Amino acid sequence: MIQDVMKTGIVIEKDGDGYLARVEGHQNLFAFAYSEKDTLMELKNVVEIIIDYHLEQVNDERVI
Repeated sequence: MIQDVMKTGIVIEKDGDGYLARVEGHQNLFAFAYSEKDTLMELKNVVEIIIDYHLEQVNDERVI
């Protein structure tokens, strides 16, 4: 997953009063904030949360 994110581009678009950042090719990896810098930080947080979730799923499968 992380390799896929690193190989794809990040798109930042003006959206109303702020900015929307998304990872190309990944439907659920997006974030909104009122500055481009904050939008990128929020997107980084989203990616980290998704990675943590997938790692937890793998660890749970190992326990079973």
